[in-house]
Amino acid sequence: MMAKELFPEAQEIRKGRIRIETQKDKVGEIIKKLKDNSYEHFVMLSCVDWIKEGKFELVYQMWSYQYKEHVMISIKINRDGESMLSMRHLFPQIETYEREIHEMFGVNFIGNPNLKEFILEGWPHMPPMRKDFDTEKFVKDFYYKIPEVKEE
Repeated sequence: MMAKELFPEAQEIRKGRIRIETQKDKVGEIIKKLKDNSYEHFVMLSCVDWIKEGKFELVYQMWSYQYKEHVMISIKINRDGESMLSMRHLFPQIETYEREIHEMFGVNFIGNPNLKEFILEGWPHMPPMRKDFDTEKFVKDFYYKIPEVKEE
């Protein structure tokens, strides 16, 4: 069955592109149902920082080769302190996306045992992709302390 048949509340953005907005406790059920109905390719997981709303939006993207249809499952969670259940049991490759989002935005994925740093080893600051990360302050604090090298 195509996504709109499985989820009548889904929005068809355009032909072949469907968006499902849901609650975080429904994500696993939706991904599983899609996977069981020919949406066998997990494309990616992304995160958007809606700082003014105090939310992060997680967007899970799946593809069906049979239906030639792309489905985006979107949820919003609180920016500060809210966790999300890991979906790696449904698609093992989600682990890498969860790990990156954990490192770059600070979202904790419960059930993912591999949330170790892999890009920002030893990074002592706020996750850098959050909109309240002060890039200018970081540059001044870090790079202005490096002594100038003078050529002889």
